[in-house]
Amino acid sequence: MAEIKLILTTHIAYFRRHPWLLLLFIVGLSLGSALLTAIAGLNQEAENRHNTSSALIDSAVSHIVKPPIGQDYIDGKLWLKLRENGFTNAQPVLRGKLTLDSGKTLYVQGINSLLWMTQPIPALSTQTGENENTGFAFDAIMIDRKRAQKYQFNKDDKKLTLQNNPHTPKFMLVDDIGVWSLTDIAYADMLLSAQGKLSFIEFTGLTKEQASQVEAILGHEARLIASQEQDFDALSEAFFFNLTALALLGYIVAAFLSFNAIKLSIAGRKKLLTQFNLLGCSKQAITTAIVIEFTLMSFITALLGSLAGFLIANALVLDINRTLMGLYQLDKALTIGWQWQTLALGFIVNLATLALMVVTQKNTLKNQGNMLFGLSLLGILAALSYLYLNASTEFEALLLCFFTLALFVLLTPTCLQGLLCFKNPFEQPLWQWLYADSKSQLTELRIAIVAILVALGSAIGMQIMVKSFSNTLNAHLEKQLSADMYIYVDKYQPELRANLSNDVDIQRVGIYMASNGYIDTMPAKLASFGNSAEAFSHINLTSGKSVSAAHFTNNGCIANEQALIKHDIKLNDTVTFKQNQHSFLCRISAFAYDYGNTALGLITLEDNIKQSPLHWQVYGLSLTLNEQVSTSQITEKLINSYGVDSTTISENKRFKEIANKLFNDTFKVTKVLNGFILAIALISLCISLLSLSAQHAKQLAVLNSLGVDPSQLHKLKLIQTIILVGFTCLFAIPLGLALGLALLKYVMPIAFGWTIHFYLDIPALISTCLFLLLSAVVCAYLPVKRLTASLHRKEG
Repeated sequence: MAEIKLILTTHIAYFRRHPWLLLLFIVGLSLGSALLTAIAGLNQEAENRHNTSSALIDSAVSHIVKPPIGQDYIDGKLWLKLRENGFTNAQPVLRGKLTLDSGKTLYVQGINSLLWMTQPIPALSTQTGENENTGFAFDAIMIDRKRAQKYQFNKDDKKLTLQNNPHTPKFMLVDDIGVWSLTDIAYADMLLSAQGKLSFIEFTGLTKEQASQVEAILGHEARLIASQEQDFDALSEAFFFNLTALALLGYIVAAFLSFNAIKLSIAGRKKLLTQFNLLGCSKQAITTAIVIEFTLMSFITALLGSLAGFLIANALVLDINRTLMGLYQLDKALTIGWQWQTLALGFIVNLATLALMVVTQKNTLKNQGNMLFGLSLLGILAALSYLYLNASTEFEALLLCFFTLALFVLLTPTCLQGLLCFKNPFEQPLWQWLYADSKSQLTELRIAIVAILVALGSAIGMQIMVKSFSNTLNAHLEKQLSADMYIYVDKYQPELRANLSNDVDIQRVGIYMASNGYIDTMPAKLASFGNSAEAFSHINLTSGKSVSAAHFTNNGCIANEQALIKHDIKLNDTVTFKQNQHSFLCRISAFAYDYGNTALGLITLEDNIKQSPLHWQVYGLSLTLNEQVSTSQITEKLINSYGVDSTTISENKRFKEIANKLFNDTFKVTKVLNGFILAIALISLCISLLSLSAQHAKQLAVLNSLGVDPSQLHKLKLIQTIILVGFTCLFAIPLGLALGLALLKYVMPIAFGWTIHFYLDIPALISTCLFLLLSAVVCAYLPVKRLTASLHRKEG
């Protein structure tokens, strides 16, 4: 123990004398694990959301009874029937909305509050305007304290005033219950006029045998769904896979910082460890001390990363909630809390990374450098060739991106080293020194250069993907949303449609109706835009042809592109669209582009849906106006003559903006994560340059004493930095293009089912490279400026 203590004390003193190395070490693994734990926390929260009971049962939810597709409620008698049959592990939930007198919406959730007689009530806070603690009351509503601030209650308020509702319920403020305010289910039934209906029923610990019994009891009156088999899980898998892959990329970039610190630390302590050995310290004690040091470092960086990841996750949760609710049918908002699992994940990953870093510094590996380089290059090229021809899963598509990165990581430093291996071509002493110094710096800056390469390359690749998606989506919406105006309707109004069709100012009235269901186990939607081929003229078929009547003959349906790419449905296949106990047969006659939609989609004639037993709903009408008729004229007519609510009317331009915003939200988090990765790479470069500049202070001082003035020193360091970073940018651009192609050709189609055309955003590419170059120049300039200033003061 004395030997281990001595070695550890010496190592601490070493890091105290080299604070840059310690900072590089901690910042690298902390930032990397922060991104990883942030996304892991969000992903875990998304997976756990089904297991968190809305009824406040003190157990994980295994199954949920939901209304039949097309209905909002189930009959409350079903819950009584379940209990009569011995299913006491079923708890009812009623949800609804109440409008406060201020016009704000209060989301109310009624639960079986008798549960609280056997388990703790949620932590109550004091009622607004009162100092004494209040207990639960059956005729009161519990509101989350954070959300209560949005309702702007007065200090003297004791009861809620509701619009169009004679009841004035009392309220209490509680902590951490989320969006849904809680009350007793009987009281919620009265406030919402639900007349005994329920939103859903939650089960805990339901076995497979019991599940079949429950299904028999429910019949066609409700659906029993396992908590892990809900629509959200099926649709959002690709989204979280994409975020996890980005987080791993961020961890790899950040790990290069720590790798640089490990490399310099091992090189700096090599003599020290040799002296310990000569002084009689056993190899076992030295190894034990290093293991303890790295284990502590792993834990400290994992702890810092976990805390930073918690902050990052909370910063991203609003954007992710908006995306998940808008595109992936999430019905509960994610709430992020600190999780010990993220700390454990960060600790394990950091420990494994440090072990790998130490192994790569073994002399046996270094001595076989050329052979390892050749074998690695051959292996990467073989893997790239195979994946380019055969990638068919999300994992294989991301492996293709990984090996593309690995190829450039292998080649860039080697090419730069090869460039500097030529005989010094300069004659002037200063340029000769610069050339020789660049050679020595390359060894130290190698890791920072690789970090910049990976971060900049991935940033360019991501910019290409986002720009390509944006341009493709805009072109798609330009044709898809071709009508002049749109009217949202919550129920079918055939009279309104007929009157609008006969209006002399309106050329054509379209309709959007849809029926929700499943194809096999995948959520699907059967939609229609009318009864003639003309009504489908805005649909973009992948074949490039126009929709014709032949596409709908013999039960013909047009499927979206996702059906072909993700689910291997072929032309002329017959698929069964299921909704509750009803089925609808479709013969696939063509495929259409359907950007932004993650579910399966089928398109058929209006009468086919109406004549089927399926439940369907009309969502809106589209109006194409006659020439020389303005949208403002029709808007006024719709309001005054047809009694249409102004809030349900949208012009073409506004409708496209809403659609674009919804779909672009999918990539908003991607952009943020990409920014984090680029920031980590910049920190890597800046710290490395600052550390090297401090180490080269003596060299620069010697040059200054030999007569090199400060302005010449500044120019030399700036030129050196520009050359090194500029060379990296030259390799990062083709890397970004290759990654962009891989993302568009493999990752997007396989993960989301969308084929997207390649667009290159040259201004964004140039600005990113210039920003990186400028940051590097500033980092290289500051230490030299500080050094020359101190030398000038000494001379003075």
